[in-house]
Amino acid sequence: MAEVPRNFKLLQELEDGEKGVGDGSLSWGLEKDDDMTLTYWNATIIGPPRCPFENRIYQLHIEAGPDYPNSPPKIRFRTRIIVNFVNSSGQVDLKAVLPRGWNKSMTIKDALKSIWSSMQKAKGVGHQPNDGVMF
Repeated sequence: MAEVPRNFKLLQELEDGEKGVGDGSLSWGLEKDDDMTLTYWNATIIGPPRCPFENRIYQLHIEAGPDYPNSPPKIRFRTRIIVNFVNSSGQVDLKAVLPRGWNKSMTIKDALKSIWSSMQKAKGVGHQPNDGVMF
């Protein structure tokens, strides 16, 4: 099977991000419209229902490095969150949210959906920072 070039894959992901996910809980796109390398992205997650993150708006930064999709993107929360798969500087531990690990057929959307799902399932989450507090 032929491998899809990085930029073709990312252009498709950009198009998908502009359409959004059906319920509006996830969105993503380029940080700067003139980023011809398609490297730096922004994302928004609206907290899942029936959990401490419900209805909160979280901003994230994504970096799809030169080895993407063979290597996973780096994802960091900009909005402060306290949960076991995010470190003290906001970096997401993708190994914790992707139980089967990353593979090159996955997308930014897949990673964001796994983060959203992990937020919904998070146990022992206490009080969260006020809305709008950033890392």
